[in-house]
Formats: sequence, C-alpha cells, structure tokens
Amino acid sequence: MEEISERTLAKMVETINAHLPKRQRKLKELLNERYPTYEARDGNRYLIERRELEFIAKHLNEEEIEDFKVPIVFEMYSLGGSVLIYVKDRLHAEFIRRAFGYDRFHEGKMVLHMHEMANVRKVLRTATQVAYGVMV
Repeated sequence: MEEISERTLAKMVETINAHLPKRQRKLKELLNERYPTYEARDGNRYLIERRELEFIAKHLNEEEIEDFKVPIVFEMYSLGGSVLIYVKDRLHAEFIRRAFGYDRFHEGKMVLHMHEMANVRKVLRTATQVAYGVMV
C-alpha cells in the first residue's frame, strides 16, 4: 500500500474540517442577535438555536458569559482502533463539567468517550462542532 505524504494528509484533514468556524463568536454577542450565526471556513453560515445558547448561559456566571466562545469544538482523533475526544478550551470544559457532570482530564484537556460527546451533542446540536484530526 502506498504511503500518504504529510502534505496530502494535512490537505485531507483540512477538507473534512471545512465546516469549522473561521472564528468562534462570543456567547454574549450571540445572545443579543435575532438569528445567531457563525461563518465556517467553507463560507457557509450556520444558525445556532437560541435555546442552546440559553442552556449554556444558565451554567455560567456573568464574566464567563462575556468570555465564552461558540461553537464548542470537540477534537476527535483516531489512534490505533481507539477514538480520543478532547475539549481543549478551559471554559468549554468547565461548562461541560457543570452541565453534564463529565470530569476526566489529561494534561489539562478534558477527555470524553464517544457516548459522552453524543450526550452533549443531543442537547447542543447547533452549538457544537467536531474537528477531526490524525495522530501520526
């Protein structure tokens, strides 16, 4: 089997992650909009449901609402038959701990199992995204 170059692999990962935001937006700003959206790297705009933003806000204090950025990004990596899911943003991890009770950390990053990410995504379907990565 032919090996894939690092450059080719990087391009493939970039393509499958085109749905990710160009930049995350502040929760406070989104709560004040009639139709809260963010722009993805592929140029599409994604609508975030207000009830999801309100759910997030009810688990944060005022200062955290000011700093919290949406969407929440889960970073998924496949490693030798296992799937690792990280939440690297400290405030996102703290919110997930409060709202869902997950409290597993490794080297300062929250680590979730697939079923835990699925539970979060059931509640926050439009306020979360999954970034796919490759560990070599």
